[in-house]
Amino acid sequence: MTSSTTTFRPAPVGYGFHPTDEELVNHFLKLKMIGGYDHVVNTITEVNVCNYEPWELPGLSAIQSNDPECYFFSRRNYKYSKSQRANRTTGAGYWKGTGRDRTITAKSTGEQIATKKTLVFYNGRVPNGVKTNWIMHEYNPTFSFPNKRDFILYKLKKNPDDLPAFDEGESSASNMDETLNYEHNWNHSVGLTREIITSTLPYTFQINGNV
Repeated sequence: MTSSTTTFRPAPVGYGFHPTDEELVNHFLKLKMIGGYDHVVNTITEVNVCNYEPWELPGLSAIQSNDPECYFFSRRNYKYSKSQRANRTTGAGYWKGTGRDRTITAKSTGEQIATKKTLVFYNGRVPNGVKTNWIMHEYNPTFSFPNKRDFILYKLKKNPDDLPAFDEGESSASNMDETLNYEHNWNHSVGLTREIITSTLPYTFQINGNV
């Protein structure tokens, strides 16, 4: 099990890394796919998320803090060499999609830049997996350009034990909305900030769709 070389460092006091969906895709993921901007995107670790259990991944985050969320770049991992079916199995369990995929768009242009899939971790194997409170959002870019590197981005978190649960195979939009509202209220209650430190980055790296 390998990952790219990353310096793990504690977050400064008061620092919070909470980029928006658009910023995750149109800035961090786009620059990772272009390549050559490791000094800009090294806030996010590159790792094969299915080589680890979800409870192991926070220890691999580039920024060690008390935030409930952490972020990872990962190369696409397919079940079979000639298949486009994603491999989401780990040693102890598997990630399963739930709800409907959502579209991420650039505010300035209205252009679709990614789809966002919600995954839930189950211990064990299908069909007897036991659902856990580990949630991961998978960002699949939809933009294309020459010589791009094939990466996707993940946002991982563990929800509180009393979070409304999905049943196996359920994809109810109303339950998805309930979960999202719960997550929003819970995040707000623990005083999370949405601060992104970009003052040291060149202007052209700001989130405007240009690099």
